[in-house]
Amino acid sequence: MKHSMKYFLLGLIIFFVLAGLIFYNRMLHAACMVSLLLALLAGGIFTLSLNKKHIAELEQQEDLRKRLTSDVAHELRTPLAAISANLEAFVDGALEPTPERLNNCYHEMQRLSNLVADMERLAKTENEILNLNKQPLDLLEVARSVFEAVDGEPVTVSADRARIVQVLTNLCSNAKKYGGSSVTVTVREKGKYGEIIVADHGEGISPEDLPHIFERFYRADKSRNRSKGGAGIGLAIVKSIIDAHGGTIRAESVIGAGSQFTVRLKK
Repeated sequence: MKHSMKYFLLGLIIFFVLAGLIFYNRMLHAACMVSLLLALLAGGIFTLSLNKKHIAELEQQEDLRKRLTSDVAHELRTPLAAISANLEAFVDGALEPTPERLNNCYHEMQRLSNLVADMERLAKTENEILNLNKQPLDLLEVARSVFEAVDGEPVTVSADRARIVQVLTNLCSNAKKYGGSSVTVTVREKGKYGEIIVADHGEGISPEDLPHIFERFYRADKSRNRSKGGAGIGLAIVKSIIDAHGGTIRAESVIGAGSQFTVRLKK
């Protein structure tokens, strides 16, 4: 009787242990399944988010490509049409090839040549900025080598001198073109950064155009830029150089009051 009771209790203990293990395994299995489902759901949401971001980037690139194609086609069409019309009139005898008319054709050819040169310069710059020759650089000294009247204090940053000179030359040239003689250049220290500010008091840039001025071949005022020889790539090159340095460039403008460009580089 005692042995029977002992075996009965032993069997009961084994039963509860096995039942507990089965229950535990099922709970563990259920927990694993829930974790797996949650992981799949999170992964799906993350992938969907990435896809949306990727799609948005592709759409933006496509918009830029279309605008680039349209602007380049427009730049080519105008001088080509003028040259073609004049040459056709010369051949037909409708117009006499006077020095003045030939000179107009020559200027249109120069516009074509400048456009091709600008495109080559953009491609060359974007290839070369991958190999920056960074050295300790005094922004005040560099700014004064480009523009005489520079206010501010010496600030040393790590940068490629030739590229920063290129940036300043472009910004100062634009400021003089569209801001007249009222151009100021300031160098200052801002925390862990050095800043160069180029400002003018010209006609300014409209709020609609301001977000796009660093895009290739974008022109806020097409007729004005054509008359002054610009194809709209100078600021695109400037931004590429500053981005390659890990810096930033910001543009601010008020219609009728002028524009200000702030370049920020790490010290």
